[in-house]
Amino acid sequence: MPLSTETLLERARSRGLITAEQHASLLALEAEGGAVPREMPRGFNWVTVAYALGALLVVFAGGWFLAQRWLALGASGVLLVVLVYAAAAIAASRWLEQLDFREAAGIAVMVAVSLTPVAVWAIESMTGLWPRETWGQAYYPDYPPAEATRWVIAELATVLAALFVLRARRWSAVVFPVAVALFGFVIHLPRAIGIDLTPMLERWIQLTGALLVCAIADTVDRRTPRQAGPGQGDTAFPLWAVGLATLGFAVISFWPTAGAWHHTLPVLGVGAVVISLMIGRKTHLVFGAIMIFVYLVYLAGEVFRSTAYFPVALALLGGAVLFATVWLQRRFPALAARLGAQRAGRSGLPGSPAMPWLFVALALGITLLRASEAEEERVNRDFQQRLYVMRLHSGSLRAAPFRPSTAGPGPDATPAVRPRR
Repeated sequence: MPLSTETLLERARSRGLITAEQHASLLALEAEGGAVPREMPRGFNWVTVAYALGALLVVFAGGWFLAQRWLALGASGVLLVVLVYAAAAIAASRWLEQLDFREAAGIAVMVAVSLTPVAVWAIESMTGLWPRETWGQAYYPDYPPAEATRWVIAELATVLAALFVLRARRWSAVVFPVAVALFGFVIHLPRAIGIDLTPMLERWIQLTGALLVCAIADTVDRRTPRQAGPGQGDTAFPLWAVGLATLGFAVISFWPTAGAWHHTLPVLGVGAVVISLMIGRKTHLVFGAIMIFVYLVYLAGEVFRSTAYFPVALALLGGAVLFATVWLQRRFPALAARLGAQRAGRSGLPGSPAMPWLFVALALGITLLRASEAEEERVNRDFQQRLYVMRLHSGSLRAAPFRPSTAGPGPDATPAVRPRR
């Protein structure tokens, strides 16, 4: 009995012959019948890159205009500009959707949702919740938790705005602001409740926030299938992309104090590559490759730097990267088929769905346990600052000399008096 197209494609995806993105694109092509698609299917192609570049240019242009006219416009002027910008983006989205350019329509809506924090700042300023800005000075020099509270409100408003849009249209691009807002919420929440963060606590909170975004991505990946069709694709992909990017920065932030833990980085990288082969996600493959490359750079730059074999180590590093790239390109389908054969029809990380959340709880628990050590670090830092000020006043320590100005004298400067001969 001949297999149906859907069954054949599902079997090809489970064996690693095609990726999940290709599987969704082929199903969308079958659903179109004889119609000619007007938009290229989603994926890493020149159309997607052009869409992303266009969205970045639009956001950059709006941010540049607001930065140049921030103080002149005031809170009401900034709110008006943001509303006009968002209305134009939503109108463009509807127009593009009518033309069957759904990926472009989703990116246009993402631009509108990304303006939510600026609109919230304007409303908070108009209602007096955010004080008048003095350019170059802190908003709350004596009470930082108040500023963090306002950021928490803006991030929660961004999440609510994105969920409101996703309820009407399942645009995968709109999930990007959600992922960024969730990570920012974890970063600002401790300050909002009055916790004075030290550099050590900041690292652990960043790691907790990154793991939280990854855990949410895994939950969405398990419960939400990757739908076929333009504009409906993978809603877990933005969460994975932001979560793994922030996880990489968080891991690297521990580098100065990691010690022997440096050598666990290749284990993390290899594990991410294996998971990528099992679940068919290139985000994990890129993350694992970057972690392995960072460790190889560490070996070449630190371990072998003081030896005569440093150029040899660099050459071996380059050759290893080239060899690994060629090998992965040749063996990726077979490896994916071998590791993913038992995961047909399943998404998300291998193992229990509670495992990512256990890592989040572990990171949060370590953060809370480190709070006492952070208090000692904070007391020592304040003592060193007071000691430095006292030594300056006592004269036992000279302040750093000011660099003489290289600019010429101003119009009101007193001319130098030449000595008489």
